Amino acid sequence: MISLDIQSETKSHYPVEKVLATYPKQMDTRRVQVIPRCEIAGIKEMNVEGEKTYLGEVRNFKNNSFLNENLPKDLSISWTKMPAERELPAHYHPCASLILVTKGEGQSTGDTVADISTGDIVHIPEWNLHGFKGKGHDGFSALSIQFQETAIFSSEDRPETTYIDRESIPLAERELKIISRNSLPELNEISQNGQKKNLGIVKNFASHSLMKEKLPSYFSAAWVHLNPGERLETHVHDTDSMIILTEGFGSLQGDLNQPLQEGDTVYVPAGCSHGFTGAGDKGFWALSIQFQSTSLYEDSLNPQVQFIEDEKISFENFLKLNEHYVQKFLENPIFKINPQDLRDRPEKKKKLMDCLQVMSDSFQRLIFSRISLCDDKAYRPIYLEHFLDELGHDTDLQKERGDDQLLWDPILHASCSWFYSKNFLIDHPARIVMVQMVLERGAFFFYSHYNQILKDGLESDHISGHSVADEGHDKLGVELLKEESPRKLYTYTKLLEQSWDMLGQFLKRTEELLSKE
Repeated sequence: MISLDIQSETKSHYPVEKVLATYPKQMDTRRVQVIPRCEIAGIKEMNVEGEKTYLGEVRNFKNNSFLNENLPKDLSISWTKMPAERELPAHYHPCASLILVTKGEGQSTGDTVADISTGDIVHIPEWNLHGFKGKGHDGFSALSIQFQETAIFSSEDRPETTYIDRESIPLAERELKIISRNSLPELNEISQNGQKKNLGIVKNFASHSLMKEKLPSYFSAAWVHLNPGERLETHVHDTDSMIILTEGFGSLQGDLNQPLQEGDTVYVPAGCSHGFTGAGDKGFWALSIQFQSTSLYEDSLNPQVQFIEDEKISFENFLKLNEHYVQKFLENPIFKINPQDLRDRPEKKKKLMDCLQVMSDSFQRLIFSRISLCDDKAYRPIYLEHFLDELGHDTDLQKERGDDQLLWDPILHASCSWFYSKNFLIDHPARIVMVQMVLERGAFFFYSHYNQILKDGLESDHISGHSVADEGHDKLGVELLKEESPRKLYTYTKLLEQSWDMLGQFLKRTEELLSKE
């Protein structure tokens, strides 16, 4: 079996996993997730009944641990691709299958010879003899769906297919059917609370009689489309949903904000806030899947969604959003440095401390300016307590380094200066968000991690001291955010995201400088 390359994640050696273990698993799985296609392992060929069989490309969603845990047991989905002038030999299997052509053109072979192209839904009954050829310049890409636990070509032990001839099933009962996307009626808007809500284009599979008859009770789907700049407003629903971008570009808003591109799978647990905007030259097409008998807009008079009239977020969900960024932060390459490299090459530790000096100096200026700007009776005691705890850490680090020269690196200095400059432009609750919820929260994980691996003569007073003395700094003043309205809290979500991005950039650059040593 030939495997496709996949982005790999090097496991850190101890502290990050130990700290993560203190959080409930539910926090990790019941939030909006985006899984790029490259994070789903795949294969190009396998041995089927003793014969090496070319598959093109097959990436089974259940090869991804998150999707494997969250997809229904009796549902298997794979990205597939067949290059031009290449062919998957005709075969058949005892389960029905859907091929959804997401891009390009090809041809079915076997019992039914027919051209297929972008947007076609190909229903393959049990025992239908079928294969596929790529046509045109690039062949075609598709999603292959089976309503059973194991996917086609997921294992050489159980390929779920055969090339043995069969004649017992009449052709009329096993004939392949093709439903073009253009043949499905489209829905463009619904009304909710007397207001029209734009949907872009929604083409429900169940609007076709064959799909209505054949799809199982735990699966419904629709083709969806948004033009560039067109928006599906933020909304929630009480069922899990999965949106697979099949063409183009877009962006995700709500509990998670990030750009999207072809191949991304967005998993939305029930109750999570989300919306979409088309981007690029043509917007995007996607497949919207719900794990129930009816899709969200199948009954246009009673849609299964609740649009969020005002952009707002509760205090509890604001904390959950922050923990989402924590999970992303822990994927930073700074946490994947091999401790043995630091032991074998002490100059790497020196470079690490030089980089931390840049942040430490800037952080001292930040907390000093924060207290100087404050005359609020609720916030000033918090700022003062934090300031007194942190006072002198920069000079202590300089003494430990034995070097009064400050490392110059434009990326390190720019990312640190961003926080200091931002402090003059935001209000007190936002300062708690930026300093406590991001900088101190990130510092907790960073110092906990490096305090565990800098041992056996590599100990650092700065790092070990912060791992103890800073405990609780990430919670100082956070309770005051409860007094802010959900609408006000929502205005801080962008700052939250930006602050984690800037801290992540600082540590990413630190890792790059260490790697050059």
